[in-house]
Amino acid sequence: MSEATPAAKNTVMIAMDGSEHSFYAFDWYMDFLNKPGDHLLVVHCPDYKSLLRTPVMSTDGSVVSHMVQQSEEEVNRIVIQIKDRLRKSGVSARLMRLTGDAGHAIVKAADENKANLIITGSRGLGTVRRTLVGSVSNYVLHHAHCPVLVCQRKHHDHKSS
Repeated sequence: MSEATPAAKNTVMIAMDGSEHSFYAFDWYMDFLNKPGDHLLVVHCPDYKSLLRTPVMSTDGSVVSHMVQQSEEEVNRIVIQIKDRLRKSGVSARLMRLTGDAGHAIVKAADENKANLIITGSRGLGTVRRTLVGSVSNYVLHHAHCPVLVCQRKHHDHKSS
């Protein structure tokens, strides 16, 4: 007669960018996959690429400084929203702020933290936009060394019956 072996603890990483899609992915994990003993990592990688794409028509350093400050304030608002969601869920999680290209940073952090699963939302970018700007979830899906769950939100049809 063999003894029951305790369930292995999973390390689950949820990538959250502050969008409703990432919060949906978090809620989906909580509703369907969360198990006692899971080690949950919530990662956020700010997108500073928009700063690089914005043409600066001034040699005044204060203009650039102001743009960076605004971006940092937005990142802080997102982090507060994520922390609030974690607090309300009652789950214990480690929040990690990553830097660099989001897709690469998420895959690297998953490897370093030995994640068994990465969960990310899908923004549902169209084919053209996804081709031009890329997709973080697509990058993670094709480069991660563990399973990846991309949570696609259901689109509600508001047609009258």
